[in-house]
Amino acid sequence: MHIFKTLIVFITFGITACGPKAEYIPEGKNLKSATVGVPYLYKIDILGGAVTGGSERRIGFVFPENTGISLRNCPMEKWRITAKTRDPFDYNCVEVYGIPTKPGVIKIIIGGGMYGNMFASAIEFSKEYKINVTQP
Repeated sequence: MHIFKTLIVFITFGITACGPKAEYIPEGKNLKSATVGVPYLYKIDILGGAVTGGSERRIGFVFPENTGISLRNCPMEKWRITAKTRDPFDYNCVEVYGIPTKPGVIKIIIGGGMYGNMFASAIEFSKEYKINVTQP
């Protein structure tokens, strides 16, 4: 009986210790290069669980500011939007977009949180990328 109780404790601990873990596409640290004056659009996917979102949450930061590059959540595919959809954005997707205004390196930091479940608590995540912007 003692072995059975010990086994239950270890199984419960093992299940609750396995929380969500954020993974990213692309995995590396560099996004595709950009050119001054040319429109830029790149999509980053966040995998591992449902990302919390809403208009009150900032999805990331662009450094330096005033580079012409911004961040936004991706719009959902039209087939996923129903009459009950309150928010037409996918928080597991971030678009880096804009028209770069000067050459150099732009640092993008995305971050947020993932919902927990009955076996794991919510987590926060953060990922840093760089974009090399060149002169035409």
